[in-house]
Amino acid sequence: MYRKYFEPEYGEVDKYVKNEPPQEPNVKSMKAWRVKSNFETLTDLTMMMRDCYCYNDLMDILTDDYRVQRDGEDVLIRVYHPEGEGPFPIMVFYHGGGWRMNNLDLYDYVPRYFARYGGIVVVAVDYRLAPEHMFPAGLEDCYMALEWAVANAELINGSTDSVTVCGDSAGGNLAAAVTIMSRDKKGPKIHKQILIFPATTFNIDRPLDSTVRYGGGNYFLKIDPDSKNMGEGYLPNPETDKLNPYASPLEETNFEGIAPACFISPECDPLLDHALMYAAKLEDNGVPVEFHLYKGMLHAFINRPYQKSFEALDDIINAVPKLTR
Repeated sequence: MYRKYFEPEYGEVDKYVKNEPPQEPNVKSMKAWRVKSNFETLTDLTMMMRDCYCYNDLMDILTDDYRVQRDGEDVLIRVYHPEGEGPFPIMVFYHGGGWRMNNLDLYDYVPRYFARYGGIVVVAVDYRLAPEHMFPAGLEDCYMALEWAVANAELINGSTDSVTVCGDSAGGNLAAAVTIMSRDKKGPKIHKQILIFPATTFNIDRPLDSTVRYGGGNYFLKIDPDSKNMGEGYLPNPETDKLNPYASPLEETNFEGIAPACFISPECDPLLDHALMYAAKLEDNGVPVEFHLYKGMLHAFINRPYQKSFEALDDIINAVPKLTR
C-alpha cells in the first residue's frame, strides 16, 4: 500500500447535497438494465440542469458524431466544438461508470461546459463496456480516440500543442492508463492528465480508509472494503490483470515522460484514497501534481448542479494547458 498525498478529514456530506442510492447493475441482463438506467439517469440530470443559468449556453454548443470501426463494431466519437476561430486545445474525455455502464449522453453536459466556457474542443468516446468487452478492449478504444483526435486535429479545429486526457471514476482510470500507454507506444504527446475521482488500482492488500468510511452504500458509490467487486466483469484474469499498470496505474514503476496531473476529488468518496495514493506516487517520481479536494461532495458530483461542481469544472478548465497565439 502506498502513502497518501495528504491525510483528509473524511468529513460528512454537505446538507444541500442529494445523497442518491447507489447504482447496482443487473449483471444477468446488462443490456436491458443499461437502457432503463440510462434513460432514467439522463431524465433526472436534464431536469436538474434545465434550471441552471448555463443550460441554454451549453445547448448552443454544436457537436459532430464520427464512427470508427474496431473489431467489426462501430465505436462512437463525439466532438464538441467551442465558439470562435481556433485552433483550440484538445481534450479527450472518458466517461465514468465502473467500466460497465453509462454512455456519452449521460455526460453530455460536462464536455459542453468545457467547450462553452473553456474554449476547448472535446473529443468524447463511447468506449465498449464490460462484461461484453473485457479489459483491455475499452482501454484500447480510449487510446484509439486519442490517436484519432490528434490525427484529425485540423478537421476538428484543434491544436496538438495542447492535448489533455480527462475522465472521471472508471474514466479517470482509463485516462491515467492511456497516459502511460501513449508514452509506452511512443504515441501522441499528452500535455496534461486530469483525473476526476479516479480508480487507480485493483491490487488492494488492505481496506482503504476512504472505502471503509464511505463505501457501504450510503454515499452513492458502493464498494466493499476490500474493493474486490470494483472491477467485477472488467478484468478477465483478475489475479494477474490487477498488477498490469494499464488496469492499475498505481502499479506503474516508470514515470519518465508522464504528463503532469490534475486531480479532482470529492471528500466523501470511497475512491478518495485511490486518488491520494496515485498523486503521491506521481509526485514522488517527479511528475508535477495539483490536487483539488471538494469538501462535503460525493462521488459523481461533477454531473450535478452544485456550486462546487461548477467550481470543479472551472478548475479543470484552468488546468488545461493554454495555447500561445
